[in-house]
Amino acid sequence: MKSAWNLIGMGLWLLLLIYLIWMVHDMRVRRLKLIVTEKRSFSWHNLTISAIELVVFLLGLWGMSYATFFQDVSKLDKARVTESYQYEPMVLNAEEDPAVYVTVKTGNGRHPIQHYTYFTKGERYQVTSEDATITMGNHPINVAASAYKWDTKRVKYMDRRYQQAWVGVVETTYKKTFWNGIGLHAGRLANRFTVIRIPDKSFMQ
Repeated sequence: MKSAWNLIGMGLWLLLLIYLIWMVHDMRVRRLKLIVTEKRSFSWHNLTISAIELVVFLLGLWGMSYATFFQDVSKLDKARVTESYQYEPMVLNAEEDPAVYVTVKTGNGRHPIQHYTYFTKGERYQVTSEDATITMGNHPINVAASAYKWDTKRVKYMDRRYQQAWVGVVETTYKKTFWNGIGLHAGRLANRFTVIRIPDKSFMQ
């Protein structure tokens, strides 16, 4: 577990499950009681109570589902996340073509995704166009990458020091807080975005 705060979310999901079991049991007991005492299976009063219980459950389910599965990290308060940046020089692809820095392969399907393979010293990486971008020429940070706060001085240094052949990775992590714990996100990685910087298209295959 990344953080003890996530126990809060686990506890809330458990309470919601217990409430669901209790709700189903309570509805059944009230209906049986109605049949035994009043010799009928329906009453507006009983239906109203059941409807209120169901609405409470659905609201709780919606809230926990949204917090756990559907949060858009880009729309969260910056106080709930932290961003870290790493910069590394790339090396030429000795496995396939020693004259290229990045290999691009396009997948199949109605919305094909590109797969980028690149190397740093001693490491091989593969990312997709969903969470990475390739930049070249005079603009190391393109429109897709500009959503993040890159260190301009560091970017210029990497360009100068490594002849425009480097990779920048930004990782967005949920802070270890009460509110992040509700969604079981505290301490977990929320997003990773990669900028693959090359001098020009001739270094891409």
